[in-house]
Amino acid sequence: MADRLKALENFILLTLGAIDRPISILHLEKEVFLLWNFHPDIHNYLNFVKHYKGPFSEEIAKIIHHPFYLNNCWEYYPPHSENDLGGGYVELTDNGRAEYNRIYSDAKERESLLPLLSGIKLVRELYDNLSLEELLLLIYDTYPEYTEFSKIYKDIERKKNQLAKNLLKNGLIDQRRFEKITVGG
Repeated sequence: MADRLKALENFILLTLGAIDRPISILHLEKEVFLLWNFHPDIHNYLNFVKHYKGPFSEEIAKIIHHPFYLNNCWEYYPPHSENDLGGGYVELTDNGRAEYNRIYSDAKERESLLPLLSGIKLVRELYDNLSLEELLLLIYDTYPEYTEFSKIYKDIERKKNQLAKNLLKNGLIDQRRFEKITVGG
């Protein structure tokens, strides 16, 4: 259990440090969800359930608010209002940057981790630039089973044409994906 928690905290730190800028809790959680779906080893460290904002991991929420091993590595800033879709944001501290560099260097020495490190950076570079609603649209479109308990799915669904147009215009989806989202199928 201790090794599992330490590994998960390190994974969160690697995710936060891949692009050193503040990230919304919603972005962090959904980006880790995407990594979780593409890297089977991550399944051993956390779970995702259907929740009111799509895929949710209790482990991530606990670690962000109460890390056990990596104290003072990141700072959580609560949302500005109760209806803040992003759930606040988190950013690395100076201590976190130093620990990230240490862990990243150790991980780079293990060739088997290079694809994971590259994947984390790629996901952050791509999905950090999406609005919260655009991110949720892509999550709900790709993983429709996670709309089941969503309290915001209907709102995203009503806005899907405009959100998809923005994604297409910014080159984040192609025409085929645009049509799938807006027309269906």
